[in-house]
Amino acid sequence: MQTGSAAISPFAEHASGAAKVPMPWHVGVLVAAVFAGAIGGPWDISWHMTIGRDTFWTPAHLAIYLGGATAGFVCGWLAIRATFLTPAGERSGAVRCWGGRAPFGAWVVIWGAIAMLTAGPFDDWWHNAYGLDVKIISPPHVLLFLGGVAARLGAWLLVLREQNRTGRAAPAWLFCIVAGLLIEELSVIFTAEFWPNREHESSYFLVTALAYPGLLVAISRATRLRWGTTIAAASYMLFVGGLIWILPLFAAEPKLGPIYHHVSHMVPPPFPQWLIVPAFAIDAVRARIGTGPGLRPALLFAIAVGFLFVALFLPTQWVFSEFYLSPAADNWFFGGNRIWGYVSSPAGTPVLSEFWGDETTWSWLWVARAFVAATATAFLGRQFGNWMNEVKR
Repeated sequence: MQTGSAAISPFAEHASGAAKVPMPWHVGVLVAAVFAGAIGGPWDISWHMTIGRDTFWTPAHLAIYLGGATAGFVCGWLAIRATFLTPAGERSGAVRCWGGRAPFGAWVVIWGAIAMLTAGPFDDWWHNAYGLDVKIISPPHVLLFLGGVAARLGAWLLVLREQNRTGRAAPAWLFCIVAGLLIEELSVIFTAEFWPNREHESSYFLVTALAYPGLLVAISRATRLRWGTTIAAASYMLFVGGLIWILPLFAAEPKLGPIYHHVSHMVPPPFPQWLIVPAFAIDAVRARIGTGPGLRPALLFAIAVGFLFVALFLPTQWVFSEFYLSPAADNWFFGGNRIWGYVSSPAGTPVLSEFWGDETTWSWLWVARAFVAATATAFLGRQFGNWMNEVKR
């Protein structure tokens, strides 16, 4: 039973005559800008792990700032148009802020773009003051990352606005694809915690239960596609997979020391988390339970998602991580040992092919904690998705 937001076919327009209305030009440009930034971020991390930080004007940095600047200029124009060029009777689709008017998502993008463009000279000054680094986490990088998240989230909300206002399939697909890039951004935040060697730790499954179910449920509540959550998870996995398959094609070597691990090509990220498994289950449960209003359906749905996440995702990732640390995964498709940067331990040492942490401390108590965390975040994600389902400004 499907209640609440209506699902639409991936191949047909939801509303009669909607296909005759062209997609606003800014939607396509914003999605392209988000992709540029999404490519630049992992590329920059790979650059640090492969080469080190040799200059500010790296191709990865240019991709990041080009994406941020483009998104900021587009949304700045939307604000100018809504404030000064749109008739007063047509301003109901805009939000007032700082004396101006613009769609809510545009304001979020503008803030993100300002943060990103501020982080650029801040990063350059940081390295001139403290020297070149090989670390990912630094104050300018954090500012850049937060700005990138805001720009991506704002573009997502603008695509969501278009989906909710028109009911068309094209923005519904774009909504799910950009959602996949948000999942990728969330995974980057927890790169250290989600490293393959940590995926047998009790804390790993608790962190994943806190990180993923809420976003997946929010997507499932807001999407107009029947399998929208699955499409978003597949987009995330395909995007990261593309980085794994493309980055090592480019030869590169470290320019900073010390060098502990021989690197001859760009280092790819680890293989993506198998989120398509719980995403498929969430879409299936949504079809059976529905998305109707009320506390009881919300709790029932959250409990079902929490159970499915623990029962499906955790065992899948547990088994896959064992495979990933074996020689069988050391190939072009999975990446295997190619994910180690030049500051890692020497190739062939046990630490690279063994699990780290508290693998032997697992108990049913940790399983219960993961279930409670997944259920709680799923409930909150559903509430956020309810708000997203009403976004039209």
